[in-house]
Amino acid sequence: MTARGEVKGPEGLGRMLQQGRLVSGLTQRDLAEKLDTDQKYIWGLESGKNTIVLERIFAIMRETGVRMYMEVDDRADESGPGGEEEARG
Repeated sequence: MTARGEVKGPEGLGRMLQQGRLVSGLTQRDLAEKLDTDQKYIWGLESGKNTIVLERIFAIMRETGVRMYMEVDDRADESGPGGEEEARG
């Protein structure tokens, strides 16, 4: 399964992050533990909770014509953090 889409706001970002987590087979609690945070933080992001930081990022994107596209697929990222795939863009 591959999910793709333009992310125009916190809600869309949350949906894509949730899909990535689900495809990875993680619960919100599992992901929170891996990121050294709490489950409530993960829930807030996935539910599209608008924070000052996200509000500003998406406002800047709207004003400057920047678009964000995200893709979630079910294959493991072989290059890992900082790898070739993440360097593209």
